Amino acid sequence: MTKSAVPGDSKKNQFSVRSGLVKEYAEDRYHRQNDQRDRWLAEHVHHEAAEKALADVGKFCYESEDYVKYLVKEPFVEPPREDFSHLLPERMLAAEKKYRRPINIRWILMGILIVSVAIFPSWVTLAIAAAMLVILGFGQYKTLKERQMVLKKTEEHTRQEIETKTRAQEAAISEKRNAHEQEEAERIEFYVRLLNGAQSALIVVLDAAIPKIKLPFPMDVDMDIYGGIILVKAWFPLKSIIPNERTALTENGRILYKKKESTEINKQYVELCAAILMQIITTLCAKIPNVEKIYVRGMTKEGERDECLIALQLHRLLAEKVANAPNALVALKGLSAEYSCDEFLKMLPVKAPKIPEWEGIEQQEISNLHVKIFH
Repeated sequence: MTKSAVPGDSKKNQFSVRSGLVKEYAEDRYHRQNDQRDRWLAEHVHHEAAEKALADVGKFCYESEDYVKYLVKEPFVEPPREDFSHLLPERMLAAEKKYRRPINIRWILMGILIVSVAIFPSWVTLAIAAAMLVILGFGQYKTLKERQMVLKKTEEHTRQEIETKTRAQEAAISEKRNAHEQEEAERIEFYVRLLNGAQSALIVVLDAAIPKIKLPFPMDVDMDIYGGIILVKAWFPLKSIIPNERTALTENGRILYKKKESTEINKQYVELCAAILMQIITTLCAKIPNVEKIYVRGMTKEGERDECLIALQLHRLLAEKVANAPNALVALKGLSAEYSCDEFLKMLPVKAPKIPEWEGIEQQEISNLHVKIFH
């Protein structure tokens, strides 16, 4: 007999299936919305971090390096010396232990023979005991003489080894002391040359200091050095490094984009270029003790042409005065920097002034240095 389906059961099952599908769709939609909010938040955080990193370039400071303290010779710290005197008693005891057992056994046997004669007094016992005592006594004598010789040689060899180890230790310490003295002499001589403006010392310091400038992007810096004068060519990054839009988040987590005006992008790029130069200038003046004059050129590449966007020359004291300026543009104005912008604040190329002090100087006499700043 076949049971017929009840209409009410069919509707009930259909409702259950639909309810499950709706619930599954709602959960899937909820997770997709959360994932989308996370992506919006991550994108907004990335935009904010990029804007902050560019703004932080404008935070420059000047702290002059005190090279006088490097002229003080560091004393050599004597290392602890190892005491080898413990080797003598250890070696003597080890050598003596080899003879202790046979010597003691012979003494015991000799004592037993004497006691046996006392207990069994007879000519036979006496004769055998006497013969055995002679043999044991002769063996004991040889062993004692051998022990004496071995102990004497052990003492001599050990004392020689202690003396050799002590001399080697003192020689190693003396070598370290001489190496330290030489390193200190070379170090002090380097800083004396640096304070006297030697080009080779300047190159070493600049090659170490410039790459440590903290920038959120890589860039190249070329420097020419001669006669206490430094020419710096800083190759600015492309303007495309400036984000062309700002982001914000709504209350429900949706991201909003606001496109920047070209004037705002140009202004931000000018401020960034000024900040880059101030970072380099303050680093130069802080690390180079005696520099007469610094020529700075902010350069960019337009196709195959090299164009100068900012040009200035300064003395060390002037850089120290403007280091506390509220921002890089104000600092550049205090340094009488030459730069030009159109009505949309787009930077225009300026003519880089020549260096009159280097007129007539052969190019091979000028030291060149190329460094790369990595972010």
